[in-house]
Amino acid sequence: MPDPLAADLRDPAVLAALQALGAGRIDVLDEVGSTNEQLTAAVARQARGAAPARPWTDLSLLLTGHQSAGRGRLDRVWTTEPGTALTFSVLLRPAGAGGRPLPTQYFPWLTLLMAAAVVEALAGVAGAGARIKWPNDVLVDGRKVAGLLAGLVLDPHRAPAVVLGTGINVSQEELPVATATSVRRATGRDVARAAVLEAVLAAFVPRYRQFCADPAAATGPGGPLRRLVEDRMETLGRSVRAELPGGAEPVTGTAVGLGAHGGLLLRDDAGAEHEVTAGDVVHLRPAAPGKA
Repeated sequence: MPDPLAADLRDPAVLAALQALGAGRIDVLDEVGSTNEQLTAAVARQARGAAPARPWTDLSLLLTGHQSAGRGRLDRVWTTEPGTALTFSVLLRPAGAGGRPLPTQYFPWLTLLMAAAVVEALAGVAGAGARIKWPNDVLVDGRKVAGLLAGLVLDPHRAPAVVLGTGINVSQEELPVATATSVRRATGRDVARAAVLEAVLAAFVPRYRQFCADPAAATGPGGPLRRLVEDRMETLGRSVRAELPGGAEPVTGTAVGLGAHGGLLLRDDAGAEHEVTAGDVVHLRPAAPGKA
């Protein structure tokens, strides 16, 4: 029998709604260690020539009733009570006109676009005033309500794909850390995971297609998707410390914008500008007046 923790995500009406939004293959698992790892392995098997009856196409989804061994950036473990979080991974094969694969340097924007979709979805279904924390968190009142993690899947026969995982705290009363929250705790509202999922995909898919049509125009200076992300970003205008990978010296400054490929632009006290493309960012004080 199907696990009741995944019954809401298996509802035929929900699956039909996701397909109507443009989803490819949709798999719903009762429980899995990591949706990202599971989907990455499945796509890699397909790349090696193991052709499944239902291929993993662009915008395919892997959903689970419970993720038991989820991990975030820097390999941090994140687990919550079964049935309380929405956890899914989506396969993206970004391509432009004529199926031409997009340059991989634009791929960091995909995480930011999904984060923006989560912000819009939580506002719509729960009235939550969520904001993006660069590079891959969504906050409500300064506490983490969602996290995202993207990875490349290499294919010897075609351009790399992206597996983009999203975990949203929906109905938890208790969280692993004091800096986290859930939709229920932040808003006092009980919302259905399926409703959140549909709202996220409804916001993300059209922006993804707009991005694929012309990423340079969409995310360049004054581009509509750049404005969309920047308008929803809590990090901009703040004094932050960027903890860099590999033991490099942290960079402290004011977050003043986003780079061409989604990196965070910091201006230090001497006026020099730095672009951070990977690392953890710590918000040091509230945004300046008039800033997000």
